Amino acid sequence: MKPRNTKEEIIKVPSDILLDILTVIVKERLRHEISQIYGNRGVVEISLYLSNDMSKHEKALDNIHNLLEEYNEYRYSQNEELNWKE
Repeated sequence: MKPRNTKEEIIKVPSDILLDILTVIVKERLRHEISQIYGNRGVVEISLYLSNDMSKHEKALDNIHNLLEEYNEYRYSQNEELNWKE
């Protein structure tokens, strides 16, 4: 259930980086809810509830999006020497 005065952001997180994403969520104290688990695809859908007036939440969300982008580059890259955590 969405709290008042927040915006909802839904992200789909591959199980490979779930702990990394949850670390950011917990460390930054973002309100969240696991919406769905797609076990056959290894993906978890997480709803994030971001305060409208907190730029800290926006920075945390940017960090999460960057992690997802880097993982996608690594996962779907043709370069096998690429290490997404570097």
